[in-house]
Amino acid sequence: MPVELQKQTILSPLMPKEERLCEHWWFGGWDRLVNCILAMAGRPTITTAPGDMAIDLHIHSMYSCCSISQPANLIRQAVRIGLGAIAVMDHDNIQGALNARIAAERLKSRGEIPPDFLVVPGVEVCSRAGHIGALFIEQNVSVNLSPAETVDEIHSRGGLAIAVHPYNSRGIGDAVLDVPFDAVEIECGSVFSNSVLSRNKSLAENNKVAALAKLGSSDAHYVRAVGSCYTVVHDIERPTLDGLKKALMAGNCTPESSLPHKRIACLLGKIKKLR
Repeated sequence: MPVELQKQTILSPLMPKEERLCEHWWFGGWDRLVNCILAMAGRPTITTAPGDMAIDLHIHSMYSCCSISQPANLIRQAVRIGLGAIAVMDHDNIQGALNARIAAERLKSRGEIPPDFLVVPGVEVCSRAGHIGALFIEQNVSVNLSPAETVDEIHSRGGLAIAVHPYNSRGIGDAVLDVPFDAVEIECGSVFSNSVLSRNKSLAENNKVAALAKLGSSDAHYVRAVGSCYTVVHDIERPTLDGLKKALMAGNCTPESSLPHKRIACLLGKIKKLR
């Protein structure tokens, strides 16, 4: 990356409860523990060919009830590992994405991150069937609609509709085959079940979703999980939000899973077998 990051810790100080949506008093200590375990698994090192861009379009911040990650720290970590763009996609709350964009501008003004680093606005919406990602929007999307209604609302606002972790417990399942999504997560950092992973990956060969962009995303709820899975966008015309959106709509991208994520998945699989 053209800009050297200042040496700063990515671990946030324990945050006062009133400054976050997570209500669990113990989550600060848990957050530190998980980040330490992820650090032991290794840091993703992402390299791309000229003209390509690595992106992680599914990250949670302190504006989700299940994370206390501060937007600035998520951005710093993304730059450290070689990502060129992220999307903060909190649960039914656009505020994290908007604040991440502000944080990125501040970091750019101080020379901490490259001037062309992108923050894609988005939100993870709770539909009646499961979670649906909305990218390139700047307002909250109505909750508890059907998947088709949710996708229609996303499209009406000029956004892209993403079938996130479709066969995970909170995914939309086979609705991905019947609703006009723009992209589907094939690789997801929050999926460790071999059976779920296999079903997600099978969508890459399914003719019903052949036209959809295939994504890899971390679904990170912890700073160190950023980039555990990611997407490489190929031959992006311009490193702008508009250029990135056009490349995704054209399906010109490849989902990837990092080595640290595979190590964690392997470890969890061994622990499960010991039970």
